[in-house]
Amino acid sequence: MTQTCGALPSVMRAARVHGEGNTRVLRVDTVALPRVTPNTVLVRVHAASVNPVDWKLQDEGDLKPLAIPGGDFAGEVVAVGAGVTRYRCGDRVAGTVDQMETGGSYAEYLVAPLDAMVKKPARYSMQEASAYPTVAIAAWRFLIAGADVQRGERVLVHGASGGVGSMVVQIATARGATVIGTASARNHDFVRALGAAQMIDYTTTRFEDVARNMDVVVDAVGGETLTRSVAVVRRGGRLVSSAGSVPAETCRAAGILCPSRAPWDVPRGLAYVAPLIEAGQLQVHIDSVYTLDQIMAAQQHSRSGRTRGKVVVDMRASETAGALEPLQAYLDGHATGQEAHFRRAFASDAMLVGIKDGQYRQWPASEYIRVSSSGRAPADEAQRRRRIESLTINGQVATGVIALDYPDMIARDHMTLLKRDGEWRIVVKGYDASTPVAR
Repeated sequence: MTQTCGALPSVMRAARVHGEGNTRVLRVDTVALPRVTPNTVLVRVHAASVNPVDWKLQDEGDLKPLAIPGGDFAGEVVAVGAGVTRYRCGDRVAGTVDQMETGGSYAEYLVAPLDAMVKKPARYSMQEASAYPTVAIAAWRFLIAGADVQRGERVLVHGASGGVGSMVVQIATARGATVIGTASARNHDFVRALGAAQMIDYTTTRFEDVARNMDVVVDAVGGETLTRSVAVVRRGGRLVSSAGSVPAETCRAAGILCPSRAPWDVPRGLAYVAPLIEAGQLQVHIDSVYTLDQIMAAQQHSRSGRTRGKVVVDMRASETAGALEPLQAYLDGHATGQEAHFRRAFASDAMLVGIKDGQYRQWPASEYIRVSSSGRAPADEAQRRRRIESLTINGQVATGVIALDYPDMIARDHMTLLKRDGEWRIVVKGYDASTPVAR
């Protein structure tokens, strides 16, 4: 049986493919909300990221007409399909869906199978969490599952400043390898900060003149760069590429190993990088952020091949929409009694300060969440009225007023919100409440 986490809209906005070709085939449409099926969850998408595979599938006509592109996403579970026990309402998740099989991530909502996602890493903001899945899985696939890089080995990374390359640099460094990266000069400091010991400016220097007898070469560029890389790998070394392949006879003649591509495995790839993220060893760099209405520009930016890290699409169209989310979560908590809604509304260190029937009280939000989380809707829910009266945003601070009209209480909650790490949270609830006289 499907469990819905509060009221959901019947429609959503999504970018869809209207024909074959470049970014001009994308249009933002209003479409029906996708339906949850057994062993899937419905995710309210906070952010998605653009990967080259997205627009390559469009260009090659591999996406069906009116398909929603996009793989990577981060968001919040808002409905749970039958048979799902791993995720609950309000869980924050990140992952990547198969855009050729299901609806993609360039949308306000998507349905995700259980093996397509994990709990959102606590260290990452929603934007960061949307930017890491595909590139982290690719880096694991080639560097670990394919090349099996070892401590003390020397690794040459082509395209070291891009989405995949920047992940490879960090994972190789965490593994104890010494990394040499290729990138334009403007990105050298960025890649060095990720752990590269040496950089080569491919626009002025042939990498063959600097990197020799490499244990591993990881190529994220392809073409001539991949072909020339054969000459810099030591005999018995490994050459892997996310952007092409070298003929087997060429590898044999050079005495090097060119491992076949390991299977694309979302759970294994994300499980491998999880402890690195927790330890602070895997950073996500966001090159730029666009809104859903700017999806064509976002893809065009990715097509330029000059990105440093990832291009992200934030589904929250404005700061107002982002700041309203915790206020709506607070209302959802009152309507359902579900702890997950309250925890989505409040910062972990939030406080409540107020007066009820003339009595002053100051207490932590954690205690308020505990006493308010009954796990069920109030018995008199049909008689309760609640609404957001106002919201004012000034930079990273916002104030909102919520009106509550219950049979046993009338209140005005004055919320102070802060934007931390890209996400809005209630940090102080100031309230003025009273028990109404008999009605």
